[in-house]
Amino acid sequence: MDLREPGRSRLPELLVKKGLTARDLSIIVDCTESHISRVINGKGLLSYDLAAKVSQVLNCTMEDLHEW
Repeated sequence: MDLREPGRSRLPELLVKKGLTARDLSIIVDCTESHISRVINGKGLLSYDLAAKVSQVLNCTMEDLHEW
């Protein structure tokens, strides 16, 4: 069984492509800016539901949110 762990967050580059800041994203997906910051810095992970919202906003798949 392949149980891969997420690597580095790709949120910074995806946000730039979309022209958004971490604060913008936090407002759109209704979570705290500090949580988005923790994810970006590798100190937190997105829940499944939040990853689905973020990927929809950033027009990518949930798998695209991190390096694998």
